[in-house]
Amino acid sequence: MVRMNEWLVPSKSTINRITLIMFALLFTSNICHVTNGNSTNDQDDVHLDHQSRKDYTNHSVVKISETNIHLLFEPRNSSNDHSEHEILWFDNVDRNAYVRLGPNATARVKRDIHRTGNPIFLTSNLQSWIDAEQGLNNNHNNIVHRTRPQSSSSFPTFDDMIEEDSVGTTIRNVDPLMPEESHRSRIIRTFILNQYYPLSKVYQFLDDIEDRTNGITVFTIGHTHEGRPIKAIEILNNPSDGRFIWIDACTHAREWVTVTTALYLIEQTIVHKVPMNFIIVPVLNVDGYVYTWEKDRMWRKNRRPYSASRLAVHNMPDRCNGVDLNRNYDINFGGEGSSSSPCSYLYQGPHPFSEPEVKAVSDLLAKNRHRIKMTLSLHSFNQLWASPNAFTTARTKDHEHHMRVLKAVQQAVASTNGVTYEIGPLGASLYLGSGFMMDWIYHKLGIRDAYLVELRDKGYHGFVLPAKYIWPTATETWAGLRAAIRMIFNV
Repeated sequence: MVRMNEWLVPSKSTINRITLIMFALLFTSNICHVTNGNSTNDQDDVHLDHQSRKDYTNHSVVKISETNIHLLFEPRNSSNDHSEHEILWFDNVDRNAYVRLGPNATARVKRDIHRTGNPIFLTSNLQSWIDAEQGLNNNHNNIVHRTRPQSSSSFPTFDDMIEEDSVGTTIRNVDPLMPEESHRSRIIRTFILNQYYPLSKVYQFLDDIEDRTNGITVFTIGHTHEGRPIKAIEILNNPSDGRFIWIDACTHAREWVTVTTALYLIEQTIVHKVPMNFIIVPVLNVDGYVYTWEKDRMWRKNRRPYSASRLAVHNMPDRCNGVDLNRNYDINFGGEGSSSSPCSYLYQGPHPFSEPEVKAVSDLLAKNRHRIKMTLSLHSFNQLWASPNAFTTARTKDHEHHMRVLKAVQQAVASTNGVTYEIGPLGASLYLGSGFMMDWIYHKLGIRDAYLVELRDKGYHGFVLPAKYIWPTATETWAGLRAAIRMIFNV
């Protein structure tokens, strides 16, 4: 059996640079609308102090109908600036938008709430959410868990955990351990699985598992713009079977719960002896993820500078750096649900596969397309398991198969913690998006079972999901993955 990591070990990708002419165009863009920098409240348009994190004190997050979103914004000739208004996300199902408002905009909207579309305030202090997230996370560091010896032979097998009934796959037991004990890794006993971790701890977990477990290999699939390795873990549970399942997480940097869920899935596939082989990338957007820990918790894109000029980079709005990695694949590139504006959080990049992270993934998947039989991309938020297409509402030729799989997943997820996830083709269920990894895998590589999951929650906390929800999110995702494997591979 040839290991996956022997098939492809790509060298560091060459980064494409954008010309200074494009940089000049940036400042004439109506979409970006960069101010002259004289506003004392324009915190976001000033390049970040490299010694501090962005502070969202007294910034609010509101939910508003997309038909009323324009009412949140002041006239063009007023003090509109990016620090006071930022669209975080659109929900095309409920036709709502989630918008961050700076302190001045918050005061204005509260003062004239009926004239500004009656938005629902989810929080009036975004920083308090971030602090609470970190506080709960830090408290988990201090929890003393009861421990007891456990050999690999005592781990329940995959079949022990699942039973069939007349309506599909149901989950009999998510984890046989008591909740407080089950939060501790059963492979690395010092590692707690229900808290958020910076990149160094994530990679240490992968390395420790490799050191202590047979059939495990950690390898680098490529490097980021800033030179960091993108690490994957190969899990050979069934070496005689050449089929692999690919799982990736943290395409978007601020979606921290996808990282913790990926770590949980790594552990579960090993200890429950799932009879399949896996390649799991817990942090795809490595530079962006580091940036959310060190500078800006709400950052989404990668950290590729928009301009080739270092001087220009340091004098431009930070939001205009980076590319949305899930708009950079060669499938309906530049279409609906993406943006050609570098200042947009949906910026597609200058051309398909322009980003080293996307190039590394696409090279590996393309070379091994005949061995990889299922892919799953972890995102947040919205509580949805989705299949192709994302770029159109048209159904694929495999729609009925996808829906059979997703219905089994939906039932398994709901039976775990009682939380319902919607299911369906992404473009018809949630939003249209072009240049998606899932669509590229399905249409260009011919891998039938390509899926995407939007994890918790439904929008109340959104990307800043408190640590107390890490465990239920991970367990229900694991239940959904098991159900999908049973349906697709009959194992």
